[in-house]
Amino acid sequence: MEEPALSINSALDGLEEVGIVVGESSPSSFIFSVHPDLSDKVPRWEYVMAPLSRGFVIAQVQGVATYSSLLKKEMEYKALARLTAHLIEECKHWRRARVLAYIDDINEASSSHKRVRYAVAPGTKVYLVPDHILKKLYSGSGKTLYVGHLVTRADIKIGLSVNGFRRHVAIIAQTGAGKSYLAGVIMEELLQKGGTIIVFDPHADYVRMTEPNGEWTADLADRVTVYRVPTSTSRYPTIRNVKNLSICFSDLSLEEIFYAAGIEEKFTNIRRAVTQAYDRLRHEVESGNGRSFTPRDLRVQLERISTDSSQRSQIRNGAFRAISYISRLERLGIFGDETTPFSEMFVPQHLSVIDLSGLSDREADLISYMILREIVVRKTQPEERGFKYPVFLFIEEAHRFIPPDKAGPSWSSPLIKKIAAEGRKFGIFLILISQRPSKVHQDVLSQCNSQIIMRITNPVDQRAVLEASEKLGEELFEDLPGLDKGEAIVVGDLINMPTIISVRRRKSYEGGADVNVDELLDEALRSAKDEEEHRRQAEEDWEKFKRWSEPK
Repeated sequence: MEEPALSINSALDGLEEVGIVVGESSPSSFIFSVHPDLSDKVPRWEYVMAPLSRGFVIAQVQGVATYSSLLKKEMEYKALARLTAHLIEECKHWRRARVLAYIDDINEASSSHKRVRYAVAPGTKVYLVPDHILKKLYSGSGKTLYVGHLVTRADIKIGLSVNGFRRHVAIIAQTGAGKSYLAGVIMEELLQKGGTIIVFDPHADYVRMTEPNGEWTADLADRVTVYRVPTSTSRYPTIRNVKNLSICFSDLSLEEIFYAAGIEEKFTNIRRAVTQAYDRLRHEVESGNGRSFTPRDLRVQLERISTDSSQRSQIRNGAFRAISYISRLERLGIFGDETTPFSEMFVPQHLSVIDLSGLSDREADLISYMILREIVVRKTQPEERGFKYPVFLFIEEAHRFIPPDKAGPSWSSPLIKKIAAEGRKFGIFLILISQRPSKVHQDVLSQCNSQIIMRITNPVDQRAVLEASEKLGEELFEDLPGLDKGEAIVVGDLINMPTIISVRRRKSYEGGADVNVDELLDEALRSAKDEEEHRRQAEEDWEKFKRWSEPK
């Protein structure tokens, strides 16, 4: 029995002791007292370890507390001042640690760590975990994506397991916490690894990935294509590798046209008039007397029906009212006589950014539905006819596409649910991105076995995240409001153990950064001063001209 103890003691040689376990412990947590001089070395989220009779537990500091038995909150200020002037008591420093893993051998720590079944005994010494152990524990297996480093150890790089994406991922954070920035980092890594990526981008956050710079090479930037609608409201109108995003209008069913145009079921006469006009155009196409038709063709047919005296007044009125709905689809410029060849998106090592900025939720939903349908068809075909490589599907503003059932219909939602439930069998890996997890369909959110969670302060959204994630735990849940910008909790199949990371710097240009109000106000002030100077100079010039032109 002495041999294991000797082995453990010898393994601890050279480690930095920082505390002693006190009070009651359990297999999941323990409390330890820290020497006052070492308190700064053991901040929140730092990693510590403690020996058992055999092996060691690895833990992360979850709570930090300092206590004084003399300085009580009930005491008056003057009494406190007198005590502190002659205080000889040293404050007590405690840490609450959450146990992460058990390892047999300190020199052979690996990603195949075990679950802890024993509690650390009070009186056990606590040590800082050496870097080499953390590197092994977080090294992962197979291909990994380098996304950042441990928040307390900048030298410990964190890689996400590519195989972890098979069970889908959710990236969740409130606005401004850095979720789109992090998604861009993951896209960079996947693209460099050869991934086929399609992202639905309602705010044009990723369109600048087509622009090379010192770190994001032209070879990589050229593998990014932006598909953009003519009415895009992107802040970056002039970028490289842009293609028009269009849908062949005559390929749409009547129900799809009604949905895109916002013609609800209760608008019976409008629907009847549109149906009649649609049937006329469809008959011309099928009889070979016409080409594929556009919203303009449908509008012209409606104008004819609205002035046709042989029609019933209800149909004529319905056609007249329908013209405004179809005219909006015409002005969008999305629906034409041909569809963008989606086959271009199914290429190894290629990122397709679907720029949906400027579209209503209905329009964005319908376009996304048609692309999703193409993805499902291609990936569920036999390998010799379909696309055999994995497709990584990023859905920004996921709450817009897969809302709860009570929020109303969404054409994309059934397909996204299908991908969430079955996509891994066909090589479609879903990455949902949202700042409102409480407004994302919980069945889909719960299918994401890995979560990357950044700062969230809304209690409703916090609870939605906790309910959807079995691996988050109450302790990590408490950390959500305290995360700084660019920090994230990672749990699930992407990583060996739950951890908190600091996201690495992007290589590509960021498109979704917040507006810098300070700089814009300075620019506005300079512009106002320049305008005032021009006005003053013009007035002076006019006065000089008047004096010069007066008769002498």
